[in-house]
Amino acid sequence: MKGLRTFLGQLLLICLGIALPLLLLEVMVRLAGVAPPAELQPPLWAPHPYLGWFHVPNRGGMVYSEYGEFQAPVHINARGLRDREIGYEKPAGVYRVLVLGDSFVEALQVPLEVTFAKQLEALLSAPEHPVEVINAGVGGWGTDQEAIFYAIEGFRYEPDLVLLFFFPHNDVLNNYEPLETARVHGMIQKPFFQLEGTNLITPTFPFTYSETSKATSAPLLSVSEWLNRHSALYRLIVPYLRENPFILGTLGSSGLLGGIAVFIAQDPPVPLSYSIYHSTIDPQWQAAWDLTAAIIQRLAMEVHAHGGELAVVVVAAPEQIYPERWTAVLQRYPQMENQDWDLEAPNRRIAHLLKEAGIAYVDLLPTFRAAAAQPDAAPLHFRRDGHWTPAGHQLVAKALAPFLADLLDIPLPGEPQKGPASY
Repeated sequence: MKGLRTFLGQLLLICLGIALPLLLLEVMVRLAGVAPPAELQPPLWAPHPYLGWFHVPNRGGMVYSEYGEFQAPVHINARGLRDREIGYEKPAGVYRVLVLGDSFVEALQVPLEVTFAKQLEALLSAPEHPVEVINAGVGGWGTDQEAIFYAIEGFRYEPDLVLLFFFPHNDVLNNYEPLETARVHGMIQKPFFQLEGTNLITPTFPFTYSETSKATSAPLLSVSEWLNRHSALYRLIVPYLRENPFILGTLGSSGLLGGIAVFIAQDPPVPLSYSIYHSTIDPQWQAAWDLTAAIIQRLAMEVHAHGGELAVVVVAAPEQIYPERWTAVLQRYPQMENQDWDLEAPNRRIAHLLKEAGIAYVDLLPTFRAAAAQPDAAPLHFRRDGHWTPAGHQLVAKALAPFLADLLDIPLPGEPQKGPASY
């Protein structure tokens, strides 16, 4: 009996030795206010029968980084766009640019007025030729969803120019059903185009959103959810724990690090998205590129049929811009070390595709590399989030303004008038 009391006493001391420092840290984190909130963003998206998912009209709130990198107010307008209220009918004398894209266009990391779209409006507009740049970006979308959006909704805005932002890092992958469903571990979250020979087959609508995930059955997921709601210390440290390959491999599948960790723990040793940089292309990826080309060509024809023009902006990934980011990728995934990689291969492929189709484009990779190489350059991407900082948005706007002015055949404010404006 005495031995048992001694053991229990020692166990209590050990528990107190662990609990009291954690409690002290919890109090310190709360007092310092350095932890992100329990809810990082309001529910901005909902399933959609044609698009897979889309913004919920009139939703909004503050969006936070789990790393404390940013916080930004976000409002979704009455038509489901992350923009001010804009009617379908184009005002007389106004040039309209409709911007399609994924989370880089949606830009939840910065206030609306800081986004490149609103900065472009300011750079392009003049009293004699006002310009509206409409943000139709939705996080996670592929080129296929962007093309469907234009076909069912985007054309209603009567854009003179449709600007498609293309992110090679994941857009080709997102467009091709075998690769995309493998990336999300078998979930079917959106409709897919098919390519039969040279014929692009439109998906069957309406689409029923069906999301099933092993994350929901992780044994400690409910513990994680409770800790996320009640512990500031937990919310502060868990994002960093998920970055550690050993901790992720040990605890990820349990659910203790949250649902996202369960999902990431199921990933293959080399994430599929990095296969876009292989120096040689296998048949499955070639099929994905062929499908992507067909989708872009279809979109270009539909834009032209509505009296507009399609142009493409190629978005560079951080690992293409910053050498240390690519080094970090290789260190995190050692299986990649002895493979042949070409970080510019996807840019050359999309450039070739667009030239063959006669579609105007601009590749942002050289611009971002040059800006990032400048001494004391402001960060262009958030370090962990990976999206553009305010400086990145400013760089995009300045880089695109001459390109858009040329396509719209208008002078930039301060430049000589090109001639009579045509609308």
